[in-house]
Amino acid sequence: MLSEKLLNVKQNAAIERLYNNNHTVLIAATGAGKTIICLTAIKELITDGVILKVIVACPARVVPIWKKEAKKWDHTSSLKVVMLDGPASARSKSLLETADIVVISLNSLDWLLEQDHGCDGIIIDELSKASGKQAKGLRSKRKGGCFSWRVGMTATPVSQDFEKLYAMARIIDKGAALGTTKQGYLDKYFYSDYMGYNWTLREGGAEKIMGLVRSLVYAVEDTKKDDLPACHYHEIRFDMPENTRAIYNYMKTDMVAGDVEAVNEAVKSGKLRQLASGFIYDGFGEGTHFDPSRVDAANDMYAKDITKKLVIFYEFIAQYDELRLRFSDAWSTEDVEVFKTTNIPVLLAQINSLSHGIDGLQHVCSDILFYHPMWSRDATEQAVGRIWRTGQTEEVNVTTLICNDTLDDLVVARVEDRAEFMKLFMKHLKEK
Repeated sequence: MLSEKLLNVKQNAAIERLYNNNHTVLIAATGAGKTIICLTAIKELITDGVILKVIVACPARVVPIWKKEAKKWDHTSSLKVVMLDGPASARSKSLLETADIVVISLNSLDWLLEQDHGCDGIIIDELSKASGKQAKGLRSKRKGGCFSWRVGMTATPVSQDFEKLYAMARIIDKGAALGTTKQGYLDKYFYSDYMGYNWTLREGGAEKIMGLVRSLVYAVEDTKKDDLPACHYHEIRFDMPENTRAIYNYMKTDMVAGDVEAVNEAVKSGKLRQLASGFIYDGFGEGTHFDPSRVDAANDMYAKDITKKLVIFYEFIAQYDELRLRFSDAWSTEDVEVFKTTNIPVLLAQINSLSHGIDGLQHVCSDILFYHPMWSRDATEQAVGRIWRTGQTEEVNVTTLICNDTLDDLVVARVEDRAEFMKLFMKHLKEK
């Protein structure tokens, strides 16, 4: 069992912050110890009678991680952690158990907010994923007004834009920093086009917003990464064959290409990303493969060093199907332990399923391949953090396959912009 003495200075400072502040957006990179920071704060707050009981709402895959993490540490092992999973009847039964912490998936949080849960504290793990009913319920005086202590956990709070930042801040501080209505927030710090669809920050708006949320946001630097081997990022570029290029260009200018119809620009961009990957979904959801260029590039990259384990991150089911045919000895994320404990050389991981809640890959693997650039910087960084984290002894190589002169280039540029935005935001938080 791990001792509290193993917590570092940065982690202890974060615990003190959570203890002394009722509303916090906690920024901590993958591997920085967000979970044990929050568990320790909960333990101290309950022991001192400041709060009685806490809800932890998180992605479904992470639900068992909280109970497991509490048992790992000597000073938190006495916390009674109850998982609320399965159908509503099973969740209702578990809710009757005595508990210090109840853990539930974000998708079921709205159900819990309707119950007599007896909780006066709440933690949203992966705050950027809280939306829709969850966010609405937490903003409600009836459902969410009972929580005197609120914490939102995230690795990248402003990975999207300032509109996303508003939504997350509003959940945690009930509008204290940025106002109680999104429209009021937009009108104050943005201006829109004549249709009201696109909003652009007013001059000086970014600085004003970041100044307002500075007291709400607390960042934990992952000093452990200073001691890790280097992490190198690479690109492998390849060209689209002429026959595929013809379909791609047609889709760019027309909404219909063959039997595939894109009904709006959002769908159209999705179809273009599919075409760049060498497949397309038809109107019935069936994926048709017609261009092996991307999987060929993946195979060539892997063939350079077949002695090392490799994790390949993909997004679409059709991509998994193609990769599975090419890498016949690969494993999927159904049971990561098999990949970790056997000589299976390749793990095929859907980006959203392995971007959080998994530990141990750093001990067996140092190579990552993104099958194509991912829109979500959050998921990308967390995916890399599964391998580049404490315990890694080799230099990590992260490679992304990019099809030239396609939407891949736009995705890369947008993610780079978000990375620069995040750097600016974090720099601002450190300024006095």
